Amino acid sequence: MSLFKTKEWWRTKCGSNETFDRSSLLVAPLFGDDRKDCIVIGSHQGYLRIYYLSSQWQDETKSSTGYKSIDLMTETKLGDCIVDLKAGKLVSGSQDPHLAVLTSNKLIVYTVTLTKGSTEQGDQCNLEIAYEHRLPRFPASLVVGPFGGVRGRDFLCVQCLDGTLFFYEQEAYAFSQLLRNRLYQNIAEFGRNQKQGETKNEAAKSLEPEWSYNIGEAVVDIGAVTLSSFEIGIVVLGEKNLYCFKDTGASLKYTKRLDYKALCFHAYVIEPDGKLMVFVIADTSTLMIYEGTTLKWSAQLPFVPVAVTRAHFQYLDGLIVILSEEGQLEACYLGSEPSLFIAPAVHRRGFDYVAAEEELLEVRRKLKEMKLSGDQLAVTPVTDMELLVNVNISPDLEPCPFVDKESKEDQEIRQLSMCRATIELSSYTTLYGVQVCIDVSKPFVSTITYRLIQNLCDKQVVQTLIYPSGNLPVMSSEVKITATYENDRGNLRIMQKTTELPLKLMLRACPPENTSTFTVIIKCNESLVGFNQLFPEFSGDHLRRQNWNTLGLQHIQTGQVVTIVSGSTSNRYRVQSNDGLSMSLVVQQLVNRLKDKSTGRLAASISQHHVQLVHVQMELHFLCRQEVDRINTELALLMTQLRNIEKRMLRAARERNSRSLTATGLSFLLSSTYDAISGLLDDLAAAQTTIPNPRHSNSKSSDSFNNIQHFRGRSLRLSLSAYLSILPEADIAGARIERILINSINLSTSLQQQQQQQQQQQQQKSIV
Repeated sequence: MSLFKTKEWWRTKCGSNETFDRSSLLVAPLFGDDRKDCIVIGSHQGYLRIYYLSSQWQDETKSSTGYKSIDLMTETKLGDCIVDLKAGKLVSGSQDPHLAVLTSNKLIVYTVTLTKGSTEQGDQCNLEIAYEHRLPRFPASLVVGPFGGVRGRDFLCVQCLDGTLFFYEQEAYAFSQLLRNRLYQNIAEFGRNQKQGETKNEAAKSLEPEWSYNIGEAVVDIGAVTLSSFEIGIVVLGEKNLYCFKDTGASLKYTKRLDYKALCFHAYVIEPDGKLMVFVIADTSTLMIYEGTTLKWSAQLPFVPVAVTRAHFQYLDGLIVILSEEGQLEACYLGSEPSLFIAPAVHRRGFDYVAAEEELLEVRRKLKEMKLSGDQLAVTPVTDMELLVNVNISPDLEPCPFVDKESKEDQEIRQLSMCRATIELSSYTTLYGVQVCIDVSKPFVSTITYRLIQNLCDKQVVQTLIYPSGNLPVMSSEVKITATYENDRGNLRIMQKTTELPLKLMLRACPPENTSTFTVIIKCNESLVGFNQLFPEFSGDHLRRQNWNTLGLQHIQTGQVVTIVSGSTSNRYRVQSNDGLSMSLVVQQLVNRLKDKSTGRLAASISQHHVQLVHVQMELHFLCRQEVDRINTELALLMTQLRNIEKRMLRAARERNSRSLTATGLSFLLSSTYDAISGLLDDLAAAQTTIPNPRHSNSKSSDSFNNIQHFRGRSLRLSLSAYLSILPEADIAGARIERILINSINLSTSLQQQQQQQQQQQQQKSIV
């Protein structure tokens, strides 16, 4: 991490939901040398943008004016992915610079004209197609230069993915050359006083290179700079080293070992001294500036760029232009004032020795219980001092644009079916590779499930939206936040925090039901707590219209009703419903809130229907897995049959058999096999979509059953857990049994055929 940070001169965001790479950035004086440079951006989605910076320094505010709307000269949609951008003298009879855009199937050369404006809208830029070339293959890169030592004009070379080079003398196609034994090509730069370009790979056998050099590592990028009128330097950025070669032979000028992972670079020469300077971007968002092998300066960038270059604008020369993969474009300069980060003081906490002794005795007691029970106590390293994670889930619901409004009755509730979660990460020291994973239970979905922070040195905020998707019953409201990171000593740490979603996101108050199939009774040895204190979010008109000892809660997703009845003469709660799966969430919330509001002991009892529910869900899940295995087996047999049919048809075509394929019946058999495979694929897709439903219900119902049995005794809970752990093995065993049955049937069939053949042979012998 650098002590200095770059200073922003101009910044903007190029579109939304677009991606860019190092070939998406071009800086060139398209409007003439007197108008300085302009920035050309091409995205993978086909958008072409041209910026002409008007930012200048203000003495009053001691800052630049920044981005203005008039800076965007033009924005157009080409329709195809933009692979590369180049500028040069590309039109015959003209010395003006033109823009070459390489798309996925075309090479287009544009004439860029500037029309000065007399209003507040500023100048206007027009793009006109000078000519275009259709490409017969998929392109990889574009090179522009005076090939063959020509003067006053530039030619074009397109390199394709299969190693073919297409050369164009401006409007005319020249020739093509195939470079064999290449998997991926990328020509980097053309030497201005040479007659060849440099590539990343060595030449094929059909072409002999003038010189080659094995650097022993993968090449990230290549660039060529003019050092003098008779010398050109070839700068190569490897994974671990930076090289500089002479163009006259395999002579290495210098090499620099890099202690970091390099992403991109840019080489340039300072006149009139002829000093070679190189920008190198590290994966830690740090800009390294080298003069030869000497590091002259380093500065921290605001984001991780994928492309970097140097530009001269109308109000300031030598600005650094960087572009990120998401489209953040910034022109910045090096600042000489350091941005110091002072670590906050670690406050010494006053220790209470009496409380510490009691806590020590409690820990020893728990260790003794764990040792007697045979369980192992998981020891987690203390990471609170290194990484602070604060999770805040807003209790206010928001309209959800992702959920369809199914009925007019639930329209208001469906509109407010999304909550916002904010995760704050802070640390007093630098942490590397911080990965944040957000896990929610079905049917809820989080818009952000994974976020990677390369370097965490200050406060970072991650916001996500959580909303329901699907009609699965909600059985848990937990949200698990898992953070993994590496500290400055190289130790890997894991930290996890658990919070809960607002209950209004899943339930709503409704009239209670009298009849029920599933019942759970929770007893307490203290006085009962009222529903107004247990469920204050539902203490509205619905609760006031109901009896004081009953509360009806309805699942928003499934519409199932769960009723809670508090005893009038006994200290107990009865949770009842016609759907056993819907009771899991309500029972869990009731128990957790009773623990917070009451200090008494809790005891629970369940009916036999809950055990039957677990068995039914296990059986349903097992049958779904068996159906998927059966379809996969039939698909494998049909694919073998299809390959045999294709081999027979290919053999008949090669032998030029006089009989037609229709007479042999192979075409009919091929068509019927295709239809059977298509039908089985549809059945497989339908079966695979039904597997998550019983799996989700089975997992959550068993968890709910274990939580209830926790109050009745530990032995039954352990036996049930061991019984449920057989489920994945039962799936595998079912598949093995099915395969054994199929093999046994095939074996019995073959034995019967052998017996029939033996009987026929004996009959023939007796006749003779």
